Amino acid sequence: MAKSHVSLPHSWSIERWPADVYPGSPSRARYLVRVHRNALLQAGALARVGRDLIVLGDRYGRWLEKNSSNVPGYAIAANRVPVPAEQTAA
Repeated sequence: MAKSHVSLPHSWSIERWPADVYPGSPSRARYLVRVHRNALLQAGALARVGRDLIVLGDRYGRWLEKNSSNVPGYAIAANRVPVPAEQTAA
């Protein structure tokens, strides 16, 4: 299966995070960068220019694609097989 490539902006600051790029807002982006800082740095997706953190679009896109391998075993309530009523405790 071929990977689809979406064109991301070349680069952007955390404060001017594009609304159409995941996670879609500066506040959510600050959280994402804080939680995944080491992985983003290892991927070369972050740069510092003065006091600003800059996201490099092509490397950020590759980092997102790399993390898509974390999805197959992920189960959420909506995807779970329902348990028949007779098997649940009353």
